[in-house]
Amino acid sequence: MKNLLATALIISFILYCPLMAADATPLASSCVDSVSTAVRLKTRSVSVRKLSNAVAFRAGMQIDADGAPNAYGPHNRGLDHIANAKHDGEFVGVITGRDGRPVIQKSGPFKGFYVSPTSLHAVGGDETKPSSYVDAKKIPYIVLPPAMTEQFGVTLGDLALVVNQKNGKSSFAIYADAGPADKIGEGSIALAKALGVNADPRHGGIQEEMITYLVFPGSGLGQGKLRTAQDIRRSGSKLFKQWGGAARLKACLGIKLT
Repeated sequence: MKNLLATALIISFILYCPLMAADATPLASSCVDSVSTAVRLKTRSVSVRKLSNAVAFRAGMQIDADGAPNAYGPHNRGLDHIANAKHDGEFVGVITGRDGRPVIQKSGPFKGFYVSPTSLHAVGGDETKPSSYVDAKKIPYIVLPPAMTEQFGVTLGDLALVVNQKNGKSSFAIYADAGPADKIGEGSIALAKALGVNADPRHGGIQEEMITYLVFPGSGLGQGKLRTAQDIRRSGSKLFKQWGGAARLKACLGIKLT
């Protein structure tokens, strides 16, 4: 009788253990806290999903050259069209002097080019020096409209994972530039290259909404602190794993990384 009882207990334990494992749903596949909402832009709405401490949306990707020391220059000779540095005929994408004219770099390898800033800049940096800003050619960064950042509490320097769903390529990035109220889906030259997207600011980018942006509000160092690409990759990877990693990304958003 004792042997039969012991055998029964062992069988019960074996059968019960998988049930316990199934009940203890790992974060990697947990989508129960997923909330769908919308962000209202100036002319349209964008669908956004909130997954615990991250928000995700899909869009295309326009290429941002801001922060690069040769982003804009006289006679339209920069990486991007000089028209993209203007709004209503006035310069907004380059540093200007008191007379309203663009500041021109007087020395260095990009002498003669204008100084293009990013919203994220080094604390105490000289506003007339390109080194005070986030270089679009070296740093993977994203651009977000005010409605997105205000609704979810995203601040400059926050980390993100960006995925090209056409080829499965991905890259960690930071939110480094504030965009216009009517546009969403924009990344730096370095980010586009990492994703296998045509990185030419004048003719590149992707119109199809095949780029997924997974942004982590409150995850950055804040205004005034710049990061290297290596630091962004290291910090982003750690944060992504804590969030649930590739398994959660696939389970909740249907995205498989290569």
